[in-house]
Amino acid sequence: MFSMAMGLLFFFGFLVFAVNILYNLYATSVISSLALDAAHDVAQRNGSAAIAEAEFREHVGPEVDFSIAVRGDTVQVDISWETRALLPQLSNARAFGVLDRSFEVRIEEQQQ
Repeated sequence: MFSMAMGLLFFFGFLVFAVNILYNLYATSVISSLALDAAHDVAQRNGSAAIAEAEFREHVGPEVDFSIAVRGDTVQVDISWETRALLPQLSNARAFGVLDRSFEVRIEEQQQ
């Protein structure tokens, strides 16, 4: 009986660990994709960064630090987000920590 209880405890512990990793991978992918889409939108609209930032904030919310800037012929997007855990943390060690990424997209002009 004891070994079965310990086996179930380990199984559910690893299950929660796996779900936490999958959730963080999914959230990282979605936030990165939305930031890159915002950079592409600004590059195609020739500098309307406020609209792209509003669309990003609509999908993600205020918990992600997001900045977008047009610098010469490139659009640069910087994002920073502290990942979440499904269970309370027992220490400062985290599976992913902080997502900190930068994207640069070149502004291309249409050929006529």
